[in-house]
Amino acid sequence: MADAAPSTSPPPLPANAHEDKSYTVISVIIFCLIWSTAMVGMRLWTRGKMIKQFGMDDYACIVGLMTTYGSAIAIGHMTTFGLGRHVWVMKPADVPLYLRDFYISIVMYCCALLSLKLTFLFQYYRVLAVQHMRIVYLVAIFVVGGWALSQVLVGIFICTPIRAFWFGVQSIEGATCIPNIPQWYINAAGNILTDVAVFALPLPALWKLNLPRGQKYVLIGIFSLGFFTVIISIIRIKYLQLYEDFPWENVTSSLWSVGELTSAITCACLPTLRPFLVTYFPRLAAVIGGSRVTPTGAMSAGVAVDGAGRIRTVDPETGHHSCTRSGGKKGAAATVEYADGAGSEVELSPQYFKANPFEVHVIHKSESLDGVSVVSRDTR
Repeated sequence: MADAAPSTSPPPLPANAHEDKSYTVISVIIFCLIWSTAMVGMRLWTRGKMIKQFGMDDYACIVGLMTTYGSAIAIGHMTTFGLGRHVWVMKPADVPLYLRDFYISIVMYCCALLSLKLTFLFQYYRVLAVQHMRIVYLVAIFVVGGWALSQVLVGIFICTPIRAFWFGVQSIEGATCIPNIPQWYINAAGNILTDVAVFALPLPALWKLNLPRGQKYVLIGIFSLGFFTVIISIIRIKYLQLYEDFPWENVTSSLWSVGELTSAITCACLPTLRPFLVTYFPRLAAVIGGSRVTPTGAMSAGVAVDGAGRIRTVDPETGHHSCTRSGGKKGAAATVEYADGAGSEVELSPQYFKANPFEVHVIHKSESLDGVSVVSRDTR
């Protein structure tokens, strides 16, 4: 009698083989996208409708939101091909599709970081660019933007040809790829260093503002929230590894990536929302920073000229202004009447107007709200 044929049945699956975290991935992504959209929506409403001062930083923020959507949606789509489940139950045919979405998420993530870093820097240049800081901000835009752009290009061309990223180097003759390790660590370390530079850059200028101490601390605290994004980036490094059970283990790093972008969007939008809070939530605005804004002088406040030639100092972020009177021409000294009734002599030189063309506005209307004038204005 012939011996029985040896069994070819596959080994039994582990007890946890059918665990599934895909719903967690989708839930976190939906929350982050809704939150990010709400923050950018409030920013655009404030900047475009309320104070009518749309700038380059706002356009960069829109691009940052769109590329965050791209990265998050790609991560969410990865759940279709196995993200959130164990590799043992993953279909072999789904691996290239999973890696293709992974590639898209990486490229969109790098594009989002580029856009959001520029959002911060353009915002500093617009709001805090006193004369001696302009060169600093321009250099930061060039250096930080250059680094972030280089990471976008590395992300796009990490494999030659590009499709080798998801089909595998072995499947395409002559294909080459940059090793994921240490590339991921170099990318993360560079992003952390540039983030620290970006978030620390405005602090000296903020500290020198002539504001009440409590209001100054609140303002510095809002800008310092960006360091929370740095903390997320540092935590994320722990999960940048090549796991055998990659569709299961990559859930954590993917969600930290989406959280990092969401945090950056939030921190970029918060400093612009004071007019929104004063208008729709005046009590909250009063609690977190007071409802009265005292301009800090010609070099730290915007300048507006109404139809009668009166010069007004305007806080470029809040949209609030004080009453002013002057001789009616640029270059004249103006006595500024602050909200608390105090006066101050400010020299509005022609050089200031030349150096700050985007901070010269025409006042269309002003409304009194909780003792504060809220101005709608257009750029000349």
